[in-house]
Amino acid sequence: MKNWMYNIGLGGLFIAIILTLSYFGLDAYTRHGDKIIVPDVLGSKPFEAEAKLSELELRMKIIDTVYLDKMKPGVIVEQLPLANEDVKSGRMVYVTVNAMSRPRISMPKLTDCSFNLAKALLKNAGLILGKVTYEYAEYGNNLVVGQQVGGRAIEAGQKVLKGTTVDLIVVDAELTPTSDSTSTTTEIPNPEEE
Repeated sequence: MKNWMYNIGLGGLFIAIILTLSYFGLDAYTRHGDKIIVPDVLGSKPFEAEAKLSELELRMKIIDTVYLDKMKPGVIVEQLPLANEDVKSGRMVYVTVNAMSRPRISMPKLTDCSFNLAKALLKNAGLILGKVTYEYAEYGNNLVVGQQVGGRAIEAGQKVLKGTTVDLIVVDAELTPTSDSTSTTTEIPNPEEE
């Protein structure tokens, strides 16, 4: 019986030592209490941000490039973790950088669809609705029959810069045709530009 109690006591002591070492060892291993506040690097160039982060023993990685016309080219537009968050030293800060130039995109097919659908397609593609010209026709009220860039017709699929202004020619069956012609043209500036 005495030998049995001795073994249980030794086992209990061993478990207590392991738990104590684990408790204090985990603090050291996970650097418990060691925290760094992430600086705000939005709007700065990547090399400036990397220098700022490395001073605080943080690392940086560019994970994406986007184009935002309201931001300067080549600056950081997003970071994760966010500014003022607590992190441990050696943490990776992931950033997204604004592209240096506008990307080229394919012109969507705007003809043979409604004017409202054409406006939505332009917006989704990152293009700007320019001048809208209404022409008389007996069929297809509010049907887009032409798309132009810089006064020249442009086909679907052609490459244009994101943010390009696109003019549309739209059928309006309610216009009155002139006596010498079967079509009337009325130009209306884009109300969203004003």
